Amino acid sequence: KRRTNKMETINGEKVRGIYKRGSTYWIRYADVDGSIKFESAKTNKIEKAIGFLAQRKKGVEEGIEAPKKIKSYSFIELAEKYTAWMQGRHESADSKAYRINQLKAYFGILPLRKFTTLLVTEYQTSLINKKLKPASVNKNISILKAMIKMAVQWDMAPEITLKNVLKVKQL
Repeated sequence: KRRTNKMETINGEKVRGIYKRGSTYWIRYADVDGSIKFESAKTNKIEKAIGFLAQRKKGVEEGIEAPKKIKSYSFIELAEKYTAWMQGRHESADSKAYRINQLKAYFGILPLRKFTTLLVTEYQTSLINKKLKPASVNKNISILKAMIKMAVQWDMAPEITLKNVLKVKQL
């Protein structure tokens, strides 16, 4: 069955780039690289959809790409990829792998997008409560920050995750 998108009208005039799926409006526009993007305006009001489309088009004119859709990755997936990447690049890969295993034991299958400043601060507190020395706590937090930084570069986590993790101060 072929689907056709009916062009929406407002005040009798056709509005290009906006169409309806069910009761929700969607927008269509050309991105910075020229590819056609389809995105939900997440509204059932045409005025809001028009504003959303205008916002996206303005971003394209300024060279700003639309936010990327990032698949949900777990911390364990990141840890495995980071450990493999680290081999041969870091002299202290073995000691870092030990600390990464500690991080895996704590965070497990938690999705990377769920990392917040509070979560990392609670992890830091748990290390302090285990009577680890401040230098050891700082090493674990530094490795976590480096891992999240790489996760953002590898499109495994959104940038907000990195911003949240970087807010945690060293002891």
